Amino acid sequence: MKLPVKQFIVATILFPLFSFAQNAAGSKPKLIAAYSKSIPAAKQSNPPMAGYFFVVKWQESTPPETFFWRGESGWLSCNIEKACRKGKNYTGKNIDLGKVKKGTNLFLTPVTGGRFPIPAEIPESAKNTLYYKTAGSGWIGLPVSKIAKK
Repeated sequence: MKLPVKQFIVATILFPLFSFAQNAAGSKPKLIAAYSKSIPAAKQSNPPMAGYFFVVKWQESTPPETFFWRGESGWLSCNIEKACRKGKNYTGKNIDLGKVKKGTNLFLTPVTGGRFPIPAEIPESAKNTLYYKTAGSGWIGLPVSKIAKK
């Protein structure tokens, strides 16, 4: 069966776009670890860490621009580093966000001290959710259902 030229052109343009849209919908980062722990004053950073730590596996082809933590008590900016595993624990190593690729594990640390208003798009009821943006995207939420205590 032969397709008319118009249908062939439309099919070759739309099929890849449809495939991309399906992949993009399922390409949220995967939460690998979420935990909280007290940070001794001598080990605090500037700005101070909130005591929450998250490790996510980046699943998108576009690198992240920013991450925020919407916890029980506010909207906190996150430091973004490359996650390095040491035994059962994770640490962070500096990374240029432009070099983050699909499959990179990221170490996210919410920090206090910033004055970032909660964007209007974020529901008031949203709690315990990591939010991120990529180039050209709106806010995308990644709910965190369980946070281990260390």
